[in-house]
Amino acid sequence: MKRILHLLFLCFITLTLSAQTEKLTNQSIIDMKEMGFSDEIIVTKIKTSETNFDTSLRAMKQLKEKGIADSIIMEIMNSSNKVETATETANSTDFKTGIYVNKDGEPTKILPTVFSGTKTNTLGAAFSYGIASAKIKSIMNNAQSTNIILEAQPAFWFYFAKQDNNSFNIGASNWWFASASSPNEFALVKLTVKKNKRELITGKMNAYSGSSLGVDDKYSIPFDIEIIDDYTYKVIPKEPLENGEYCFFYQGTIPQGGFTNQSVFDFSIRQGE
Repeated sequence: MKRILHLLFLCFITLTLSAQTEKLTNQSIIDMKEMGFSDEIIVTKIKTSETNFDTSLRAMKQLKEKGIADSIIMEIMNSSNKVETATETANSTDFKTGIYVNKDGEPTKILPTVFSGTKTNTLGAAFSYGIASAKIKSIMNNAQSTNIILEAQPAFWFYFAKQDNNSFNIGASNWWFASASSPNEFALVKLTVKKNKRELITGKMNAYSGSSLGVDDKYSIPFDIEIIDDYTYKVIPKEPLENGEYCFFYQGTIPQGGFTNQSVFDFSIRQGE
């Protein structure tokens, strides 16, 4: 009897060491059952190991034919669900930030476009002796965005960083979504196209009131916000957009550390073209 227990213990240790590099499979469970391990030990082994189970009807039938108890089969199914959930989480909003739009059925990230320069329209201010404000215009190269959308009322997905994972690390490519917490800190604006450039009014200057930065409310396009969770939002323009050039412009607080708000998330609406 002691010899048998010793052999069982050695088998268990062998399986434990193998689990460091291998995942439990259906065959692993069958082998443990044939070695004489109790149902409680097998369930514990499943709970404490990485798994790669086959939970198809054919595989479940095979396990049943091999005498595997229902409690073990249920733990196998629960373990498979945990693996699927972990995989979905790794590919979910926990690990991505930014603005996405569906194109051809696939989520496509709208990358920021950097301003090529700015200019100030001082002519009107000069004629009014400084009473009128001079508009500050930020300029982007090319008359059309590379992000082309073929519908007039697209849905945009905003993913903001969670503080408990690496996406919260502020960097040059995602600081907007680590600093902001909702789409309300962005303005949706139609751009003005002139020659081979696109322009956006990002502020104004006045000899008496000074300067102010940001998009004027009268140029902002309203949109609806659907809260998916604390970090995910679905944004849809309230009205269909005309064909043209648009962008989302961040108007929230800029974090310290050398960050500058010199980019926008631009796109083109080209419905019916």
